[in-house]
Amino acid sequence: MALFTCLSTQAAESIYELAVSTDSSWTSIEIRDDAEWVNAPPGKSISVNGRKGIKSYTLSPKKMHLRTMGNGEVTMNLYIKSKNSVLGLDLCKGKASSYIWIKSDQSKQKNDTKQKDYCERAALVLQLH
Repeated sequence: MALFTCLSTQAAESIYELAVSTDSSWTSIEIRDDAEWVNAPPGKSISVNGRKGIKSYTLSPKKMHLRTMGNGEVTMNLYIKSKNSVLGLDLCKGKASSYIWIKSDQSKQKNDTKQKDYCERAALVLQLH
């Protein structure tokens, strides 16, 4: 009689809060790996603040998309669920003179290239070991 033991080597998923700021007419952040955007955990909330107004805001498991009314700054906090310590992202913005940055407790990435409708690949450190 043979006895088989199965061990799970899968890392536990954690939820991380990220801060986002942009002054672009449209912005999107797309996740490239197996992480996903999630609702705020109990006791926390997602907030979106736009100085000149927000036309639309969409959040799906892999992509956040935002359109603004003008050139005013928008700040928000979002939550991500991941079992990885680094998050692969595509940061996209609409205006050539605009920026988008995303920040975790450990690092910050910024797309401020002087090109219109520009996407940039980024890696955001979520947790240092």
